[in-house]
Amino acid sequence: MNVEIIGDRDFIYSVQEEDGVWVLFAGQAVYTLPAEPGKALPVWSSAEKAENFAQNLGQSGLSSVFVPLSNFLGSAWLGSPSLQIIDVLASPKYGQESLTYTVDELCAKLKT
Repeated sequence: MNVEIIGDRDFIYSVQEEDGVWVLFAGQAVYTLPAEPGKALPVWSSAEKAENFAQNLGQSGLSSVFVPLSNFLGSAWLGSPSLQIIDVLASPKYGQESLTYTVDELCAKLKT
């Protein structure tokens, strides 16, 4: 079985099991990465994974915040035009390529 398929299944299962995701905030702003034509949002299935990523960045002031799945899939997050999120990075690890979903792909997988 393909490693990416296993990673996909594990990530989706973990997020559904926790009923939410962890994101990083820098002060009042959500931590995102540039992606054409919008932004990529890294998310994790646990606070520990998010905090490990933040520590490896060496950027002070990042904190992990839990976002319930119902909010994450709604207009406040993935559906928000002001956030301009086009991709979601699944539990990225510093210095490694991560599994990436478009917003539509991730929403479809998490709603099933």
